[in-house]
Amino acid sequence: MQKLLTNYMKYGVAGVFAAMIGFTACTRETVAPVRYDTDTSAQLIGNPSLKERKVLIIGVDGAIAHLVDTYKPPVIAGLLPKSTYTFNGMNDTINSAGATWSTLMTGFPVQAHKVIDSTLIPRSVEGSHDPIKYYNSFLYYIKEDNNRAKITSISQWADLNYFTMNVADKIVNVDVAKGDKGVAEEAVKELANADPDIVIVNFNGPAVAGKKTGFLDNAEYRQSIMDVDARIGEVVKALQARKDTAKEEWLVVIQNTTGGFLNRMGGASHYERDNMTIYYSPVITPGRVDGPWFHSTGVRYLGGAGNYVRAENNDGGLYNLGDKEMTIEAKVRFNKGPRGNYTYSYPPFLSKIDSLDGTIAGWGFYRDGTNIAFAYQDGKNANEVRPGVGISDGNWHAITATLKHTYDATNGHTYTASAYIDGTAKATTTIKKGEPKIESLAPLVIGYRPVIYNDNNEIDMYMIDVHIYNTVLPDDVILTNAKSYDVNPASPYAANVIGNWSGDEELGNTLYDRSASKKNFTVTGRPSWDAFNLVMGTTPGPCNLDVAASVLDWIGITLPATTKPPGVSWIKVIGAK
Repeated sequence: MQKLLTNYMKYGVAGVFAAMIGFTACTRETVAPVRYDTDTSAQLIGNPSLKERKVLIIGVDGAIAHLVDTYKPPVIAGLLPKSTYTFNGMNDTINSAGATWSTLMTGFPVQAHKVIDSTLIPRSVEGSHDPIKYYNSFLYYIKEDNNRAKITSISQWADLNYFTMNVADKIVNVDVAKGDKGVAEEAVKELANADPDIVIVNFNGPAVAGKKTGFLDNAEYRQSIMDVDARIGEVVKALQARKDTAKEEWLVVIQNTTGGFLNRMGGASHYERDNMTIYYSPVITPGRVDGPWFHSTGVRYLGGAGNYVRAENNDGGLYNLGDKEMTIEAKVRFNKGPRGNYTYSYPPFLSKIDSLDGTIAGWGFYRDGTNIAFAYQDGKNANEVRPGVGISDGNWHAITATLKHTYDATNGHTYTASAYIDGTAKATTTIKKGEPKIESLAPLVIGYRPVIYNDNNEIDMYMIDVHIYNTVLPDDVILTNAKSYDVNPASPYAANVIGNWSGDEELGNTLYDRSASKKNFTVTGRPSWDAFNLVMGTTPGPCNLDVAASVLDWIGITLPATTKPPGVSWIKVIGAK
């Protein structure tokens, strides 16, 4: 009883006492708050043509968004052409299942509702005597707007059903032994045999697998994503087979409630905050919306001879220019160097070359005083290009270089290189009548490299979000990439990526290549994974905070400012302005 009375939905002790008083005293009738209901189908006379709006919410515990995106599970992939969606959003800093389900249902962040764990009880602020503020779920407002609305909640987590979904008309507690299969069976049964308006379905297979084998790209975790995708397919198929489907318009929301890292959930790492949101309906405007981009940690690359930390990639020649073309891009931040300022004397920091004396082939970025330069050599000829913009400010900057080989009878083998800072500052140089190919046996290295110009090549920096393409990107794409994070899978150049390292592994000595090449970096020395919790870009993207606002918008309920959740509605019906 105590837990029920402290439940974060607005049915606590005050509500119980109010009910008791109501039996013993006359009370003045209170006028209900005004709601602005934009769905007028129930008020139409005659034969209304409007369809009845309904919602299916599928919450998936433990699904890491970017891995789901990488795996491309067939059911989810098949829904995307008619969905507004993201695999690159960012959830709150506390991502336990209890916290995120509370955020999803109330539309308020953890800092407001203060539910941080599976007790589903809000925590009071230590030392505060202020009363806890309780928040209604969007289910409360749907029932208040239309008391005929039927709500069903299906989960293996009984407390979630009893406390978070306590407004539901029907609660189905699935035996844990039946797992997600049992959840799917109950959801199919409900959609086939009943007439619900809101159905909430909770799968947790990825959370179970991640806690067992790690929230990593391993066989068991990948299979858990594929299994839950198949369960989603069963539920969506049942929805589409409903006998009254011609009279209904369903919004399907697929939302990961948590990600995971190592064997845990609930923290503030990139993998735990990673957000997947899918709003599917044939009548809404589709499209992918990513951002803002979040990067939690990175390796500090530093040192010189004998004490360096660097990353090495024995790429087998994949990142040689040869007689083709390339684009190399990364985000970099320099710390103060050995002189106590941001001026450096020629150290390379991203390179595939063992010397810059002009006698061997290869390419590399290096620092030059307060600037950077990009050098390229064919073994006999050497040139370099400088964008001419200083980056001695301790801030993050996007660096980009392009390399292109051409041949004609007049100029022979020609190599053209361009370099950019933050996608705008640009310079270009050329080698004409060069040697046939720029190729190097040297590994690709992030950080310190000996014997480039001199022996004292001290470096101190962070580098993240490194990409290599087997083509020259246009200037407008380079500018877009400089302002964003990761490779956009919808980009026409996504298929040209031959190296993609986020550098946000949190620990260990491996930087994993997320491209099809799978050319991982190995970090040598004793790496320090430093936290900087970098939010990149200002473009808002969907997250679990937005589900309540989007569902209310779909149903047609507009709340007054005093109770309206702060999230954004991502629902835009096709043709609407």
